[in-house]
Amino acid sequence: MKAYDKIPEWKEIIFKELTPEDEEHIKHNWMYIIENLPEYNEDVIVTDGIDVWIDAFDEAISGEVYLSGTGGNVDEVTAWMPLPIPYK
Repeated sequence: MKAYDKIPEWKEIIFKELTPEDEEHIKHNWMYIIENLPEYNEDVIVTDGIDVWIDAFDEAISGEVYLSGTGGNVDEVTAWMPLPIPYK
């Protein structure tokens, strides 16, 4: 069972294939659009379905989205959730 099916705080990352209406993205040779991401540079908890870690998403000058904390590929991540409120 996927994490986002069991725990509602998990936000599934959605990779949407481009359509002819996405000509702005096609001219950059993108293969898909990524939906449901947090704000860039915001530390969040991410998972690839096996491991869980803290990272942040960012956008390169080329427009490609990547994981700025680890330098990983965003297509390796299946879901993310906000960090919990720190204990006082």
